[in-house]
Amino acid sequence: MKFIKTTLLFIIIASGYGAAQVVTAVAPLKPGNKWVYQSTIAGDHSNPETYQYLITDSIQVIIDITFYVAREGRNLGYANYYGITPNQLFARYDSEISDSLYTYFKIMPQKGDTWEQQWKNGITLHNTIIDTFVTQVFGNSITIYTVDRLTIENGDTSTFGGSREYWTKEYGMLNGLYEQAEDILKGCVIDGVLYGDTTITGIEEVNVLPDKFVLYQNYPNPFNPNTVISWELVTGSKVRLEIYNILGEKLKILIDKYYNSGKYKITFNAEDLPSGIYLYRLISEDFIQTKKMILLR
Repeated sequence: MKFIKTTLLFIIIASGYGAAQVVTAVAPLKPGNKWVYQSTIAGDHSNPETYQYLITDSIQVIIDITFYVAREGRNLGYANYYGITPNQLFARYDSEISDSLYTYFKIMPQKGDTWEQQWKNGITLHNTIIDTFVTQVFGNSITIYTVDRLTIENGDTSTFGGSREYWTKEYGMLNGLYEQAEDILKGCVIDGVLYGDTTITGIEEVNVLPDKFVLYQNYPNPFNPNTVISWELVTGSKVRLEIYNILGEKLKILIDKYYNSGKYKITFNAEDLPSGIYLYRLISEDFIQTKKMILLR
């Protein structure tokens, strides 16, 4: 986080804020705006995962809200939807998750602002802008908004979780702190201007020609308990998708059938598995590719 001065670094580290990860989201919303985040396991920045978000000019109207279509993921291989609600809240709609409208920041934020929503599975999200302060971000003097987001299940306030996030009106979220993970803004393109570093390195190479087959990194990653695995075929093939633990023991077979050429995805639910590192392997008639994913409870 070289673009945030030491004061902000101290506030983030000293808070020691532990909370359950929710959903990374982006702002401001304009076609061509792009963000690159690094996601790490809390306390361990030695092996960061890199994710991109790109707002396109496609428009969808869902639940009476106009959304931009955004490409997301390590290789921009997924589509999700970002818009603004009638009460001037940024919102994300995830087509892979039912009841997924997720309001995450305000158009005109002020310290003390609160909002809440019923999310999924009896969970209520309580959002509060608890603090503001000014610091240097990408060489500019910028106001930072500290957002606490608490999740309460079925009205039980004795066992809540949440997140703490640091937002700006100019660049969106700078830093998200969760129970076992952290997201840090590496760079972005806003209104055609580049801030920070948006280069992507360390993307795994597939071991066949890329015009034959592509297996994408699952998203989100880390995840709890759902994640999306996608792949692309240029020619038809029988495909088998398997899940392994870190010891190489096969746990599940998610698919085992023939697919025509095209792009496909499947949602993997790991509700019955403990936290840990898992492997997913996709096997076609002449290709095998394995990737790593992290389940965080």
